[in-house]
Amino acid sequence: MPDPDPQPRTAAQVAADPRIQAIGVLFNTSALMERLLGGAIQRAAGISHSMFEVLLILAAHCEGTPMSRLSGGLVLTSGGATRLIDRMVEAGLVTRSPSPADRRVQLVSMTEQGERTLVAAAAAHTREAERLMHGALSPGEATGLVAALDRLGTHARAELPPLG
Repeated sequence: MPDPDPQPRTAAQVAADPRIQAIGVLFNTSALMERLLGGAIQRAAGISHSMFEVLLILAAHCEGTPMSRLSGGLVLTSGGATRLIDRMVEAGLVTRSPSPADRRVQLVSMTEQGERTLVAAAAAHTREAERLMHGALSPGEATGLVAALDRLGTHARAELPPLG
């Protein structure tokens, strides 16, 4: 009886495997979108896409956000998150302070400058995302794609070991 899910045995079979091609398309499209949206954010607000993501996370929380939540939300190591937040503190976008409940925990908060920057970056991000999505997908396709990617991301995040 043939294997219901045969594994490729040659380089040509690997290259033609639809499972490998599907993930390649996903990664390639993600990288292209990151470059286009990141460029629009950089031109409009002078910040990187990673900084934009931090400001979005902070905007969703009224009080300071622990560094651990930021690193987990960004899928960065704690060291990577610390370096990013250091640059954002230097740029006047965020402040960092010890938690009153646990002084070992650093809380990050958005400054007024950070909020103005986020609003400018979000306008550019929205314009570029709409231009790209509506240029290629119908509104129904765009909605379905976002829902499917959200489910896939939730599943992948649950599979990911904690970053250190």
